Amino acid sequence: MEIAGAICLAIFIATLGVLLLGKFNETAVVLFGMALSALVLIIVGGKSFNLMMGLVGWDTIMFITAMMIIIAVVGSSGMFQYIALILAIRTAGDVRKIFVLFMVLVYVISLIIHPLPTVLIMGTFTVEICKGLDADFKPFLMAECVIANFASIPTPIASVPNLLIVFLAELDIGLMFVVLMPLSLVLLGVTIWYMLRYLKDAPFPSPTDHVNELLMVDPKVMIKSRSDFYVSLIALVILMIGMILAPADSAVVALLVAAGLLILSFSRAKDLLNRLSWDTIFFVVGLFGMVAAMEATGVIVDIVTGMTTIVGSNIFIAAAILIWLPGLILSPIDAIPVAALLAPVATGFGALNPVVPFSLVIGANLNGYVIPFGDAPNMVVVSLAEKENRPLTWWEFTKVVTPLGVLHLIISTLYIFGAGLLIP
Repeated sequence: MEIAGAICLAIFIATLGVLLLGKFNETAVVLFGMALSALVLIIVGGKSFNLMMGLVGWDTIMFITAMMIIIAVVGSSGMFQYIALILAIRTAGDVRKIFVLFMVLVYVISLIIHPLPTVLIMGTFTVEICKGLDADFKPFLMAECVIANFASIPTPIASVPNLLIVFLAELDIGLMFVVLMPLSLVLLGVTIWYMLRYLKDAPFPSPTDHVNELLMVDPKVMIKSRSDFYVSLIALVILMIGMILAPADSAVVALLVAAGLLILSFSRAKDLLNRLSWDTIFFVVGLFGMVAAMEATGVIVDIVTGMTTIVGSNIFIAAAILIWLPGLILSPIDAIPVAALLAPVATGFGALNPVVPFSLVIGANLNGYVIPFGDAPNMVVVSLAEKENRPLTWWEFTKVVTPLGVLHLIISTLYIFGAGLLIP
């Protein structure tokens, strides 16, 4: 590892440590880390800032921005409040029933839709319904982030890393679904069980007068504009169809839908743009910039190469590395470059056992929450909580979600070991 790469890695680790302290503005911290990494890259590494910028995942950043625009427009129509009230009425205001229902709904949506729009859509009306029932929405949001990530394990259409792995490692999609679908259902059950145990001492409110009044409201009164409502509904359908048919071009699909909605918003477009969480967008830019500096100095390749040399021909070690390397060690790094780097390795392990390459699919999907920094859905829910003046700190997020993520890694490893023995 070259000196510049070692320094960039140290800056990245130090930045994550500062974020955990929760004493400074997160966006300012990561932008400062990005600036330091750029200086190291230029002065010590002898590489240009343009090279670093070329490695930043701008497609993901544009996707996040476009989805925020879509949610801002759709949210202004009253659609989320409408759906939230319907769900509340069906559960009679029982918060635990609503929790389970929402988690199952997130799981079903995430089988075909990318985690980010799932969390953006569900997170918005989760906050609305929890506010109406006087319940803490933060546990809901954390659980939704987790489920939105792992629910896409069995299919290639809901996850860009999955699509990359399937293509680059030449995986059998049918066998992948048969092998991994039971695992995703097990993880869903474990997540609901874990979060309900975590929430057992939480102040779940019993139905009160204001809750009963909420349940008596006609959901239709929440629709602020019928034209906006129907345009938003059509836009969401187009978005879902586009991401199913062209998951690799999700950013383009989202950008087209977002631009179309802004045009149809006429004079309200400027106000809608002002509502965007620009600090979240710049947080992503800063984090991706630090990762790009590490890519430019070869740090990521060095880590992957060093770990894979110890595998040999042991399918269990190979499977464990393909799960734990992206799922834990490289968890702070975006899953897309990790999947692209490890896919050729997974192809080689496929000669040992056809199930082993599926381990990389698992690791890439668990990548987003074992160490929650930097993953777009996580940043969205942190932003939602801040807007409601109920901050969800990174330490609070990590304290709850990381043990669950490690449990998922252990369960997945044992499961894939068993599948490897059953499918020689």
